[in-house]
Amino acid sequence: MSYCVNCGVELAPCERVCPLCGVEVANPRQPYDPNAPKPFPARLDIFAPTDNRGFLSLIITIVLSLPAAICLACDVAYTHGAGWSMLVIGAMAMLWVFIVPALYIRRHAVLVLGVLDTAALWGYLWIVEHFAAKGTWLMQLALPLVVLVDILFVIDYFLMTKVVFARLKRAALAVATVPFFLVGLECCLDWYLDGRISLSWSFLVSVPCLLFALLLLVLNRRERFKKEMHKRLHM
Repeated sequence: MSYCVNCGVELAPCERVCPLCGVEVANPRQPYDPNAPKPFPARLDIFAPTDNRGFLSLIITIVLSLPAAICLACDVAYTHGAGWSMLVIGAMAMLWVFIVPALYIRRHAVLVLGVLDTAALWGYLWIVEHFAAKGTWLMQLALPLVVLVDILFVIDYFLMTKVVFARLKRAALAVATVPFFLVGLECCLDWYLDGRISLSWSFLVSVPCLLFALLLLVLNRRERFKKEMHKRLHM
């Protein structure tokens, strides 16, 4: 058995030079034998990657369908109708929309999946209102908040893909988006609970977010800091 004198890798009798570093093999006790079996195959078989998305989608569908079917059967058997089981069915359907389309959609995936996920969330909120928490909270509170999140997400996505490219600037943009959500959240809550808007706590929470976003922008101008971040955190 021979070892490379340069890098120490184990060498086969059929190898005249080291396959790793290229140094010539020199071992008087084990001379080069061209007829010795080679440790590696002479032909490289390249297999095309297999597409398992269909099988994976089927498995996910079956796994999510089982609890929905079991709950529906129990609900029908004991209450002679479909009531609470619709919450489980809606939750499983929403999870299916969250997971399965992401396996297939590649073009404009973020925006398309965002639309699908929003529609699935709206549908589940409607199921909750219809079968469990009846009232006016869906149209007056839940849907406005979902629309607000969607608008902020689309704006951030457009800016991060078309305008802002530096990672620290993107982080600052994400942090600066939080105050807009907090103000919208307080407006929706005030209008739903009291019928009027009186902003208070959202401004207090927004100030640290804006200061932190400003700090990220300042750090982005420091080349030494960015080099340290790249070296230590691979960012």
